[in-house]
Amino acid sequence: MEILKKNVNNRFRLAVALCAILVFAVRAVQMITQVSSKLAWPAATLYLLDYNFYFGSRTFIGSIFTLLTEHITYQQIFAVNIAVYAVTALIFLALNLMLMKKAVKEDNGFTFLLAVLFLVSPYSVAQYASWVGTYDIYLCLFALLCSMAAGTKHLHWVSPILCVAAIFTHYAFVFSFFPAVLVIQIYNICVSEKKAGKIISTLICFVSSFVSAVYCGFFANSTIRMTREELYAYMEARLGTEIQNKPYIDSYYFNEDVYGMLGGFKDEIIHTGFIKHFQSYFLPLILVFIFIWCYYIIKGSRKQTVAGVFFILAAAVNIALIFLIIEAPRWQTAATLSQFMILFALVKNNDTTATECLFRLDKPPFRLAMAILAVYNAVALYTLPAYFK
Repeated sequence: MEILKKNVNNRFRLAVALCAILVFAVRAVQMITQVSSKLAWPAATLYLLDYNFYFGSRTFIGSIFTLLTEHITYQQIFAVNIAVYAVTALIFLALNLMLMKKAVKEDNGFTFLLAVLFLVSPYSVAQYASWVGTYDIYLCLFALLCSMAAGTKHLHWVSPILCVAAIFTHYAFVFSFFPAVLVIQIYNICVSEKKAGKIISTLICFVSSFVSAVYCGFFANSTIRMTREELYAYMEARLGTEIQNKPYIDSYYFNEDVYGMLGGFKDEIIHTGFIKHFQSYFLPLILVFIFIWCYYIIKGSRKQTVAGVFFILAAAVNIALIFLIIEAPRWQTAATLSQFMILFALVKNNDTTATECLFRLDKPPFRLAMAILAVYNAVALYTLPAYFK
């Protein structure tokens, strides 16, 4: 009887998982078609900045495009961005499938619903489908690759390179994803038997990322020797059409009063819609993770306690960012994905304390709450308007 019940549960979970994947896939395609395709033309401007533009920040991806071809169309840029989004989404799906398999193997309904919530959350990987043209998906992919490399025997040495590349794509990486990357590296140091190599690679990663962020944030623009007119002429020659996004380029490369510009953004951050969405869709999921990390600190060993403190600090940095910079969906999505990256790292490492915590949460009240939250978020995924509409 017990075996029959387990088989029925597994079949039901398989059906739910397939439905969640379908919900995600349909919505992602819909957002790419309806929103990102319209963003493709003005967003192409972001990738025309390259090494010919001296050493201004946000030039790494543009330089790669320049190495491939001197003359490029926005359709080509958009096609590459679509491919990057697809790769990122597939890697996340593979990691989430690992979490689902763990839930099925241990007959843990709470963990399974948490994996389902990852697929249907409006502030998860589906969110990036509505602005494929912007740099965010590259930052996310770099962070994902770094987090995966951190737990390997040899590939952790490539993390500094990936982080510097991400920062030269956009130094927002330092605030949005680097905290998660750093705490995953610290976690792997704590649980690794051979720590020396990972300590060195983590220190190199931190120092090189810090230096790159300071340079890109404060000094890179001082190397630019093009005037506005020269820059736009150069970019139009490469793209073969009129340049979009001129106010964006002006604000970052030719506006000397950056502090005043950022100060003017503050009034646009907190409003009724922001509070509603923050409380309804983002906060409940983040509180789940904070509860797990608190349990991790209390019940874990000393080295796990150290890692758990950093998990909470990473969440705190991500949450603070939402209230400091406009375009909240960007930072809410980065915060959500960062927490899942940390969880995936623990699951991949078969962390016993994390497993124990997820097991203790597998109670009817918690399962019901997670099921309601998953359905609620699945509906929101289709009803919330895209930010870049």
